[in-house]
Amino acid sequence: MLDHTDSDYPANKSFQDIDFASILAFPDSKVWELIFDSLPDMVALIDLDNVVVKANKAMLLKLKIGDKSLVGNKCHNLLHDRGCAIENCPHIRMIEDQKPHSIELFEPKINSYLHISTTPVFDSNNNLLGSLHIVRDITTQKESEAKLNEFNAELKELNFNKDKFFSIVAHDLRSPFQGMLGFTELILDEIDTLSNAEIKEYVQKVHDSSYSTFTLLENLLNWSRLQTGRMQINPVEFNIREEVKLIISLLAANAQSKNVYFNNEIAPYLNVNADQQMIHSILLNLTTNAIKFSFPGGRISFNAKIVDMDEDSSEKTSLSGRYCLEISVSDNGVGMSAEVLSKLFAVESHFSLAGTANEQGSGLGLIIVKEMTEKQGGKLQISSETNKGSVFSFTIPLAQNGNK
Repeated sequence: MLDHTDSDYPANKSFQDIDFASILAFPDSKVWELIFDSLPDMVALIDLDNVVVKANKAMLLKLKIGDKSLVGNKCHNLLHDRGCAIENCPHIRMIEDQKPHSIELFEPKINSYLHISTTPVFDSNNNLLGSLHIVRDITTQKESEAKLNEFNAELKELNFNKDKFFSIVAHDLRSPFQGMLGFTELILDEIDTLSNAEIKEYVQKVHDSSYSTFTLLENLLNWSRLQTGRMQINPVEFNIREEVKLIISLLAANAQSKNVYFNNEIAPYLNVNADQQMIHSILLNLTTNAIKFSFPGGRISFNAKIVDMDEDSSEKTSLSGRYCLEISVSDNGVGMSAEVLSKLFAVESHFSLAGTANEQGSGLGLIIVKEMTEKQGGKLQISSETNKGSVFSFTIPLAQNGNK
């Protein structure tokens, strides 16, 4: 046991020789100043009634209250601003089983994450007197852990995207090339015996397969650039009806092979202020999908309307300015059920449906459409019903003079 007076405390006494019962019994001991006032952690001696007997300088500074108002008060009042002990209080648990306990929590009073530990203090007769309370601020550690978890999640997503990329390259690119090689070999081997109609049929299949492969390659490159942040937005003013006309001319052969018709109902005066390459890719993917899921004799329509962001709160997006343009690509094809709609944007499922002529895809097209739309501050909406067709709508910024 330590002597009762500070002046008699031996200066050469080691930490291992300290009797914590003496500290509790004589809180003015030099042991406190020598050891605990030098610690950055908050340290307090608390008796069996949850009353603070002594607190170090770190606790006084952290709680911003004086020594006199700290000592003699309940610890839960001082640290937690509560009239009773917190749930799972380590001090209460220590009293119950006389063993050390600890807890981690966020304390709003000091806006910090804390690690609180209690160590039981006994007198020389092994009677429990209270606990040594150590409170460590672990806010920096928690923030670092949160950042690490965020980085790990990003790394996991990047690794998954890489695996997805290679999976598509290995599988989805391989199939169309095998088809092209097969048809070209057939033409070369039997060119002298094939009729013009047969040659035309085989060449059409090679063309369709080539176009499908080209579209897939373009989507893979765009997706890769989106995932790595290398695709930048370069907004320019252009006419949206003319852009749709370009898409129609590019896909005319594909539509003709399925006897599908286009209907461009977009007004000629509508200009937008957006990344033209992205809009081209969005329209190309949506129109290709519409052809893919249309029946022979089907019709694909293009429409656009100006949306007033202030009047229609349901259309709120991050688009700058009051007005935006909502562009729709609709078909009267197979449509989709609610279950299918819920799977469209799940990259990990590699979800893709075969078209009405058994056309295959990678499932990337709509994912790219959604990401490109959102990258420009817009949003993609889909409405569909089985055997009644689908409508894909996306919003983009309207040019300042785009509604002349």
